[in-house]
Amino acid sequence: MSVFKRVSNIFRAKINNKLDEVENPIELLGQKLRDMEDSLNKAKLSSAQILGNVHEIKKKMEDSKRTSEEFDSKVKLALNKGNEELAKKALERKITADKTYASLETSYKDAYSKGEAIKIKLKELEDEIQKARNYRDEAAARYNNAEASKKVNEILANVDDGSNRINLDEVERKIQKKEALSKGLEDLRDDNSLDKEFEKLDEVNLDEELKKYKNNNQ
Repeated sequence: MSVFKRVSNIFRAKINNKLDEVENPIELLGQKLRDMEDSLNKAKLSSAQILGNVHEIKKKMEDSKRTSEEFDSKVKLALNKGNEELAKKALERKITADKTYASLETSYKDAYSKGEAIKIKLKELEDEIQKARNYRDEAAARYNNAEASKKVNEILANVDDGSNRINLDEVERKIQKKEALSKGLEDLRDDNSLDKEFEKLDEVNLDEELKKYKNNNQ
């Protein structure tokens, strides 16, 4: 199992172990995602060193090839001049350069292969992190909606249990009682007015009585 796969599995296991221990799983998911991104950055840094080594080996190969070609020309030049000793020395340098090139070529192929594999693994990890980001955003929306629905349901349940429900029958009964009391007071007021009208009929007209009194005493 590659190091990248192990990192991915470790983070998944940590998330699964912690989900039941927290009230808000989105916060945990966000933290674990940041941890994965940090690990990815560290992996990229280490990978950059390996990939940099590939370029360094390639440059040394080019230098060795250039040296080999240079001394190959010198061998030919020395032979053309009839100087075999000098040709041997140049040939020795060319052989050394060729051996170095061959050794570097083997190292290059191995390093290049590993570098390409690392690029693929890094891309896979980046894709997995992106999927985790997308899931986090989706999960956050679902979690927030669930929290909002929970609060609404709690409010509705509180209303449904009757403790906060308005008793319309009781309100109506009290209103009718007030209306009846007001009607009764109005009736009493009307009765008093009627009595006063009859009392006026019984009132003595002092002017008439005085006139009668004078007539009777003349």
